[in-house]
Amino acid sequence: MTNIIQSETQWILVAHELSQIVQAGDLVTLTGPLGAGKTTLVKALGFVWGIENVTSPTFSLRQEYSGKRSLIHCDFYRLKNQDTALDVLPPDEDYSDKIVIVEWPEKVSSTLFVPFKNQYHIHIKLENGTRIIEW
Repeated sequence: MTNIIQSETQWILVAHELSQIVQAGDLVTLTGPLGAGKTTLVKALGFVWGIENVTSPTFSLRQEYSGKRSLIHCDFYRLKNQDTALDVLPPDEDYSDKIVIVEWPEKVSSTLFVPFKNQYHIHIKLENGTRIIEW
């Protein structure tokens, strides 16, 4: 599916669409260049799920939120090549009642995501000030 985003309202519409699909226990990975809108999409999802004050976990690596749904939001941008992120998303943690969203998943081994049966991959492109979301 492809969505074109040119306004803040459209972020909410995409988030609403996505929230109809993603369920507790699922993983959503977000890729795209810096400034593409990965965190903006997570904030829009938070809004749809009744979660306020979603912020980028760039420095903390992981934020947890509760609303209509429970959310774990990770940002692996600052990880180095040798980092495994096993301390951020431990494989023995129970994610069955949470939705996990990861920005910059390409910075870690895909084996980190094995515990998640359902995985959704979203890529955000920037073209002339317009965001194109593919999922």
